[in-house]
Formats: sequence, structure tokens, C-alpha cells
Amino acid sequence: MPSLRGGEADEAISKSGLLRPSGARNDVLLGVLTLFFLVVCFFAGSAAASPGNVTGTKKLWVGERLVYSVRWGILEVGRGEAEVKEIVPVGDRQAYHIVIHVRSAPVLDWIYKVRDVHHSYIDVERLHTLRYEKILSEGHYRADEVMEYDQTNHTARYHSRLNGSRKEMMIPPDVQDQLSCGFWFRLQELQPGSKIYIPVNADEKNWDLEVKILKKTKIDLPKFGEKEALEVEPEIQFQGIFVKRGKIRSWVGTDERQIPLKMRVKIPVLGSITAHLVEYQSGGGPADTIEES
Repeated sequence: MPSLRGGEADEAISKSGLLRPSGARNDVLLGVLTLFFLVVCFFAGSAAASPGNVTGTKKLWVGERLVYSVRWGILEVGRGEAEVKEIVPVGDRQAYHIVIHVRSAPVLDWIYKVRDVHHSYIDVERLHTLRYEKILSEGHYRADEVMEYDQTNHTARYHSRLNGSRKEMMIPPDVQDQLSCGFWFRLQELQPGSKIYIPVNADEKNWDLEVKILKKTKIDLPKFGEKEALEVEPEIQFQGIFVKRGKIRSWVGTDERQIPLKMRVKIPVLGSITAHLVEYQSGGGPADTIEES
């Protein structure tokens, strides 16, 4: 891809279709930023793995924070940040509160400003989703939505806090939302050569997601140097999250926490969009899982 600077980059982005109209919920920028956190949801060590088998023997790390730079060629188009913020009550259950911020870069703000916040509440014991919220500000588009998951009765309740609309739907046992799935699978043993199908609820629909865990390899990160990683190929079906055409590859570390390190998406016409880890704070637990080079 040729190098672009200043107004040339802005014009190229605008003409390329990288950014969709404000009413569209599946703009590519939001997809790329958010998708990197979703990709981890497919990292499982066995096709027989099931969220329902999880007990309280595994846990997330409160205080863990991950920041990713998303780039189109040499241009940074945005950043995404995920944090395991705290443990809070959700109904009669205790839940990890995960917060994800998605921001477009200043060079894109005047074209299509994105300032999104996603919240996922993950059952501390069962590690499935209890609640998911998204507050979207994308150009002129706004959304403020809540999904509440009743894992006992296998139902989910949707509520828009903007227009007051509500609906109820059935969900599979131990369904994950589009963020909680990633944190659950980071706790599993990863084995190359396996394939898994995972039930995820996203965009008010239930999806069967497939991922292939390909091989162990090494990748180079600008901030952290060379790292050993597992290469993974997921097939994403979420509408409103990402363009349907395009090859997705991601790499997760082989350290104890199996940290998501990098993602690359090849999109027709646009070429490759990449996301890579630029900041990491460990929170509780092992603190030396990834160090700057």
C-alpha cells in the first residue's frame, strides 16, 4: 500500500469506504477496533470445551488493562482499550465488570468520530455473560442498549435506553456475549489443530461461531519485540461488527495469560488492517507475562 500523508490520507479513507454512513451499525472502523477483543473468544484447546463446565477454579485478573493500536497501512485509524475493572453484584451473582473503549484517531474524527463504550458483566463462578451494554457514538449515529441474560431460564432481555424499545429472546445454555467470550477462552488450554463452535449472542441474535487454531509461531511487536504465539483463524458472523468479506488472522501469546497480541484483516480493495498490543498492565496475579523490549 502506498504511503499517504495529511489530506491525501483523509481523502483516501473517505473514498475507500473504510467508513460507512452514520446510520450504519457495521462500519469497518468500529468492527476492526472491537473485533480484536472478540477474536480471543475463539481460542479453545478442545472442540469439546463448554462454558458450562467451568467452575470457580479459574479467574480473571482484576486490574488487567490492554491497549491496541489499529492501523491501515502506516496510518493509525484508532485505538481500543480493555480493562477488567472490578467485581460487582449483578442480581444475586458476583460478576467481573469488563470495560472496553473504542476511539477513532484524530485524523478521522472530522470525517467520522467514534467514541464507543462497551460493558460486559461475567459471572465470577461460571464465567458466562450476565449483562452486556453498549453506548455508541459514531458520526451522527447514537445507541444506548442493554442485554440482560437469564442463564437459568435461557432467555435474554433487550432494552434500548434511547427509544425505550424492549424485546425478549431465547438463548443457548451458557451463551456468551461478544466480549465475554474472549476472556473465557483466554483461561483455556490451547492446542494447535483443534476447531470449536461456540454459541454467542450479538446484535440481538444467536450465532454459532467457528475457529481454527492453526499453529505455534513467532511474531514481532513494535513495543514488545519477538513473542511466541498461536496463530488462529476465526470465522466471524456478527452483523454490525465487521464486513463479511475478508480474511482474519490473529495471534495470542503462549504465556500463562494467553494475551491477545495481534490481529490482521485482509479486506478486498482496502488491503490489510492490523491491530497490535501497545500497552499492558497485569493487574493481580502474574505480573511478568509480557515485557517491553
